[in-house]
Amino acid sequence: MRLKLNFKVFALLMLIGLFSVYDIEAQEITKDAKNTRHRPKVGVVLCGGGAKGFAEIPILKAIDEAGVPIDYIGGTSIGSIIGSLYAVGYDPDVIEELVRKQDWNNVIYDRIPLSYMPIDKKINARRYLATFPITNGKIKVKSSMVDGVYVNMLLSRLMLPADNIHDYKKLPVPFFCIATDVEHATQYEMTKGNLSRSVRASMSIPFLFRPVSLDGKLLIDGGMVNNFPVRNMKERGVDIIIGVDLEDATIPASQIDNSLGLLESLMNLSSLEESLYARSNCDIYIKPNLHGRSMLSFNEFDSIIQFGEEAAKEFYPQFQKLAGFLQEMEPYEINRPHVQPVDTLYITEIKVEGVSTNHEDVVAREFGKDFPKKMSLNDIEKTIVKLRASGYYENLWYEIEQTDKGSVFKLHCEEIADMSTAVAVHYDNNYGIGALVNFTIKNVLERVNRATLSFDLNIAENPYLKVNFNKHHRKMFHFGVDFSIYSLNIGQYTDKQLTNSYSIQDNKLDIYTMLVPNLKNQFRLGAAADLVHMRDFVGENSIPSNYNLYSYLYLNYFFDNLDAVKYARRGWRINMMAKMVFFKGVADDVTMSGMNTEAIQNSFIGYVDLLKNIPLGSKSALKFELEGGMKLGVAEAPLFYQFFVGGQSHMKYLDNILAFTGLDFTDRIIDHLAVNKIAWQWNFYKSLYSTIHFDYGFMSDTYDSWFEPSSLVLGYGLSLGVDSMIGPIEVSFMGSNINSGVTGFINVGYWF
Repeated sequence: MRLKLNFKVFALLMLIGLFSVYDIEAQEITKDAKNTRHRPKVGVVLCGGGAKGFAEIPILKAIDEAGVPIDYIGGTSIGSIIGSLYAVGYDPDVIEELVRKQDWNNVIYDRIPLSYMPIDKKINARRYLATFPITNGKIKVKSSMVDGVYVNMLLSRLMLPADNIHDYKKLPVPFFCIATDVEHATQYEMTKGNLSRSVRASMSIPFLFRPVSLDGKLLIDGGMVNNFPVRNMKERGVDIIIGVDLEDATIPASQIDNSLGLLESLMNLSSLEESLYARSNCDIYIKPNLHGRSMLSFNEFDSIIQFGEEAAKEFYPQFQKLAGFLQEMEPYEINRPHVQPVDTLYITEIKVEGVSTNHEDVVAREFGKDFPKKMSLNDIEKTIVKLRASGYYENLWYEIEQTDKGSVFKLHCEEIADMSTAVAVHYDNNYGIGALVNFTIKNVLERVNRATLSFDLNIAENPYLKVNFNKHHRKMFHFGVDFSIYSLNIGQYTDKQLTNSYSIQDNKLDIYTMLVPNLKNQFRLGAAADLVHMRDFVGENSIPSNYNLYSYLYLNYFFDNLDAVKYARRGWRINMMAKMVFFKGVADDVTMSGMNTEAIQNSFIGYVDLLKNIPLGSKSALKFELEGGMKLGVAEAPLFYQFFVGGQSHMKYLDNILAFTGLDFTDRIIDHLAVNKIAWQWNFYKSLYSTIHFDYGFMSDTYDSWFEPSSLVLGYGLSLGVDSMIGPIEVSFMGSNINSGVTGFINVGYWF
């Protein structure tokens, strides 16, 4: 508690223990003083501090329960969020409930569910380390780690009860918040406008969240210049200031072990002058003991709220004394609107702002038609996330304009830069090290059609170049062209002894059309041509040394609703492929001596992969996978189209390379297989995983011997991995019934 004398109420403050060094009770205030003085105004100032701000909620609750009226509230960053919710009319109990039910990993890190990703992106589930937009021919660095779509939606939703209030003095409790004007390196106090955007600007942690353009200014977290805006509250003529401070006076160097820890320390230093002023000018100064929690400890909300409750309990007697004093000064009643979150809206019209005219209708149609109609906010937010996941739009947020007929839903968004470049790295035992460089051009044609041209160059031990053109036609149809050049070296083993070493160089052209009825299903029909050169450096296979031209027609069905690219716990993946391959060859049943029987032959190749993940509790899952393939036809299929089985890599240089636990990379090259795979995955600590694998099945070169005992292959293994920012990092130890000893496998990063 700090000593603060205000000359307006000097004589009265000297009479009570709350604001004096003397212990004189409030009942000694004279009747004449009570009748001639108005009640002093109370302001609450909430400091910024990221997740530490959850401790402010029980303190507000204690102020309410003690009966202290809050005449003004303001804050910075998380303080602006908590303060604005209180100002709108949410009770502290409701605010706490909102905190507890959020998935903070999604909110903070923009973790868009895989189920919202378009199916064509899901198939090529690459994870780039960094993506850079290209503007005016120059590569730009993104201003933030995340776009903030989940934060935008959360704030838009919670501020809906005040969507028609644009002067923050007219809220149930007058409110202000602080952001930092990047251009002038000064604080920017916000008292009017769209409340959700003002709060979003105030909490835009540099480099983590995208800055906010507002009122012609580029704004970031107010904590960079004024994290504890007591001075701003004092300038409003408030008589009594209650301040909640979340800053650490110093952060030990041992705790600054990452970039965000360093940022938190810098924010404390950059606003130190204002913070020192604030601490010495609070009438009731509260600093909860947060026991080392950081601004990103969002998943520790239980303990942080508990620490706030401890501080609230300590100061509750002072709140009671203050309430009694104020009642003696001038009797009052506290009337709060007891606001609840909005769940549905009656929407009369959809408006889209921030994109070109021909994109407006495309975006608006995603929300449906036949307006006016009632829509749930859950459905609205799903649509917004899908728009973000499409890869064409960013910086999405919404506001509501109330009319006599209902609500006009106004979506703000921007088109993602038409050109971008991205990079990724990967290593595993099978393919070696690789560095992927991507170059993408969106909206290639002038008309809006979501036409995309992309280039992938993998600089690796097994390099490749891919060029893809894909064009949306209406909502469900696509057509496209793939061109790729691969160079691949693979070996065939017998009990770890190399028997064949193949060098493959493939030039492929694929023309296709796709039906995409929803985000989970895709049907693809296409025709492809392969110009292939294969050479065996070890074995005695009679492979022609020249290039061979093969062609095929194919039909592919793909379904995916897995909840993660790696370490998925629930969902299905179904992949079925049928190919009719045409090649120059000799039919197996033609043996007429002296007659050239070589002619154009064909073989039918079928493949199916069914994967089901079943969660077991909150930390583990069982995975069941059935995989089968076979060749039909009188001619022997080219080696290039047989199934290459073995290894653990998920890289898909060729769609007929299949992983199998316990086998070396491409240990078996066969025409027929039927495999069952079972795995138990356990998330035993934070991002650490262990997986026990057991694979078994039949593999054969000939249909007649497919299910004979000699064709049975068993594989088993244990993998230890971590789900890191660059993708899964795994070490596996495996064995099988056909290889002696232990086979090892290492994977670093997502596959591409």
